[in-house]
Amino acid sequence: MVLGGGGMKGLAHIGVLKVLARHGIRPAQYVGTSVGSLIGALAAGGMPPDEIERLALSVRRTEILDYDWLGMLFRRGRNRSIYRGKAYHDWVRRVLPVDRFDQVKQPLYVTAVNVNDGNEVVWGLPGLDDVPIHDAVVASCAVPGIYPPKQIGGHWFVDGGVVDPLPVRVAVYLKATMIVAVNLDGEPMAGGAQDTGLYGLMQRGQTLLSRTITQFDLRYFKDTPLVLIEPKVQQGLFQFEGLQECIRAGERAAEMVLANHPLLAA
Repeated sequence: MVLGGGGMKGLAHIGVLKVLARHGIRPAQYVGTSVGSLIGALAAGGMPPDEIERLALSVRRTEILDYDWLGMLFRRGRNRSIYRGKAYHDWVRRVLPVDRFDQVKQPLYVTAVNVNDGNEVVWGLPGLDDVPIHDAVVASCAVPGIYPPKQIGGHWFVDGGVVDPLPVRVAVYLKATMIVAVNLDGEPMAGGAQDTGLYGLMQRGQTLLSRTITQFDLRYFKDTPLVLIEPKVQQGLFQFEGLQECIRAGERAAEMVLANHPLLAA
């Protein structure tokens, strides 16, 4: 199960997981980046999709967003960002069902980018499984300019989606016999005045980059046994309205793919 990045669009992942559960499909392992790492950590830790849905719909803006106006105005260096990140860090640590990679029900792999050398790291692989899961998830969700980089073991890490928005290559490396991947950036972006705000412009730029990288990767892995699910969602990066519909979009996309994909024929 490969879960891509996309901010609040990530609630569509929950809809996909709900449909898989209804069809008796249980992922053997989870690979996630950015918001996909959070949903993957909850699922791999044993939280049922319905419970993940309740958790997601109950979250409040102040629980994960803590503005850092003074830092934005006066701080220099790598930690300059809109939000301090402490609220999100504390919330993730509080809600995860387990916080060690050796405690998960199914194997979990979380991607991030090492700012020091620009390389992708995959937490959960041998030798990279001794960090708390909440630290790995926070690092994977550290969108540059939004959240500050996360320091782990003397290195600084940012959002894994910066270089790999849909980490199918990790599942290929793990020799998965079938990959179900949820791409949140497959839907063309809607136009309109809402796109000209700060979040809109940042999201638009990141979405364009993510779509380009993902399309290249999917062409590269065209011979991989891949089931691709692309929910039609236009959710803003931190748009808290319409979250239920976002989950429903994931359900609709998953039901359509499960009903028609040749790799899933009975």
